[in-house]
Amino acid sequence: MKRLLILLVLLAVTLQLQAQERFERAQTEVGTIGLSITNFGTIGKPDVRNNPEGGFSMRFPASTGTEHLFEAGIWIGALYNNSQLRVSTSSVTTPGGYSRGSSGFEFTANSLILRRSSNPEDEFFSNSAVGEEDIIAEFTDRRRDINGTPISNHDTPLYADVRLESYNWGFPFTENFSIIKYEITNNSGVHASPAPWDSVFVGTYADLVVRNVNTTKESGGAFFNKNGIGYLDSLYTTYAFDAGSSDNPSINTYGAISIIGAEYGGDFYHPSNTDHLISEGKQAPMVDPSYWLFSSGTGVYDAPGNDLDRYTRMAEKFPLDSSRTGNQTIREELRTDGQSGNGNYITSLHIGPFPRVEPGETITIYFAYSAVLKPDEFQGLTGKATDNEESRKNLVKTINSVNRVFKGEDKNGNGELDPGEDTDNDGELTRYLFPTPPDNPKVKVKLTAGKASIYWDRTAEESVDRVSGEQDFEGYRIYSSELGTDINPNTRLIREFDTPGNDVGFNTGFEAVELSEPVTFEGDDTEYWYRYDIDGLLSGWQYEISVTAFDGGSTVFEIEPLESSSNANAVRVFPGTPANKNFGSDDERYTVGVYPNPYRVNAAWDGANEATRKLYFYNLPAKSEVRIYTVAGDIIANFTHDADTYQGDIAWYNDFSDNPRVLPGGEHAWDLQSEANQILTTGLYLYSVKDLDSGEVQTGKIVIIK
Repeated sequence: MKRLLILLVLLAVTLQLQAQERFERAQTEVGTIGLSITNFGTIGKPDVRNNPEGGFSMRFPASTGTEHLFEAGIWIGALYNNSQLRVSTSSVTTPGGYSRGSSGFEFTANSLILRRSSNPEDEFFSNSAVGEEDIIAEFTDRRRDINGTPISNHDTPLYADVRLESYNWGFPFTENFSIIKYEITNNSGVHASPAPWDSVFVGTYADLVVRNVNTTKESGGAFFNKNGIGYLDSLYTTYAFDAGSSDNPSINTYGAISIIGAEYGGDFYHPSNTDHLISEGKQAPMVDPSYWLFSSGTGVYDAPGNDLDRYTRMAEKFPLDSSRTGNQTIREELRTDGQSGNGNYITSLHIGPFPRVEPGETITIYFAYSAVLKPDEFQGLTGKATDNEESRKNLVKTINSVNRVFKGEDKNGNGELDPGEDTDNDGELTRYLFPTPPDNPKVKVKLTAGKASIYWDRTAEESVDRVSGEQDFEGYRIYSSELGTDINPNTRLIREFDTPGNDVGFNTGFEAVELSEPVTFEGDDTEYWYRYDIDGLLSGWQYEISVTAFDGGSTVFEIEPLESSSNANAVRVFPGTPANKNFGSDDERYTVGVYPNPYRVNAAWDGANEATRKLYFYNLPAKSEVRIYTVAGDIIANFTHDADTYQGDIAWYNDFSDNPRVLPGGEHAWDLQSEANQILTTGLYLYSVKDLDSGEVQTGKIVIIK
């Protein structure tokens, strides 16, 4: 028996060691916000400035280069076993972000990242999923090393095991935020002697920074010091914006973090539930931000450097509205310092105290990461510094949506299922319960010169509302961006078709777009039942096109018609000439050409730097070789064109476009650079195009003017 016990102990130790998983990162894929999450407890991707193509940090819109976060992570502080103040952190102020074994990065993975989805068509479909995309990570502060590498200054863990669940949806009113649920368990009794936690605070450390990583020319401290910082008291939300950069082109956005709730001792534990908690003889918690400078801070802006400082930052109220210089408050200073390059602020947002957490007990805290565009009138360089009630209109709307989605059936926000709130009739309080729009149609776009033909299927008509259980499809809407909005396509509604004979929409019917028989395309067995043509498109320009579906609303839930996301099936299209089938030497051949020709620097569709220039070759054969020469006959650039696979292969597409793209087949963009990445000077250049099937060749001239 003794030998068996020894073997069991050895097995348990072995399993515990094996449970330490490698560092892993995942990013949200649904919606318009791209948020990076790791199984070591960090959020964001700190190298995104130097490696923008390596993945998102907190990018919004996800199709642009506008990031909102360097790195973030959870902080947990408590009086441990009535004797020692301890704080465990997954991220702290550091120039490089997460580094294995570095001080302050005290959490390690318990498992690899898991995914779930509520969408039956998704490969990760699960009946236990909350959102269309759930990302799940489990980590702990109990280990003192990472596979033999000691974690610096990590000698006093709380023995906290944390389960993070990120919930994401792609609907129009949910697509720009991610709700983060932390389940924090005191497992001191499992990994050490049982010890209660008293006066517990939980927060998120965050280095919010709003910049376009594709277009900015700044790095180092200059990249981070343009921030404006603010706090929405009634919404428990800290936010940041680009207040002082001269980045152009760029878009103006807000990035925000909110504390939307907590569960503790059977109660919904949040300041918004103060009256209910007081009625039960309990004290409501505090939610408060704190801010400090990345470096060289003094006084109120001095960075916390040890556990006592970090706990104090969470436990003491930050003096936002006290005066600093003259009549300017700290709140105003945070808002405006970025205009003069002094806005390199770090944020902490925290909730507490949780009076006591016993060994084996779990507390749950809900955060939300969100990002929004400033309204149109606050776009452009002149709108960067503006931060007022009007410029925050979209941000407030989003935070309100976050709270509505989170509350679900809990309409009054007291954390209890009150009479009349049990919408799904299951006898339990259900969060994240909201009516859903119809599923997005599947879309296919075909191009000809000057025209885009949009096809879509009947998926939306067969979808069932996940709350009401009704097939409540009403109609379709078609969106297209305006000419020249490459940085952030500003799509607008151009047509609507809906079910006739009711009091919703315009009762247009579908005759104008419905096909008599469905069509299919090579390699795609989807049956497309509808077609709409957009004419008058200019060759070479980028347009974003999408089709949404909307329902008839709900009298039960007292809501207006809901619409699917215009981003979910959006396609970037580039009208132009199709693959040239008449390339030979007969009288009807189509001649290869170049536009614009002459090319003048800073063409309207170009980016801001040499790497993002482009001109187009048109009327190319489906498979062809293009060579560009000097007048002396030296080859300076060459490429092969394949109409079946070409999707754009120069920097312009990486910076100002997004997949999926549809190109016409007979056009290919060139960045005016040599094979050695040298920028061409003003002058006359020659080109040749060879049809790889027939061997026929055409030639021409290009004039470049700078």
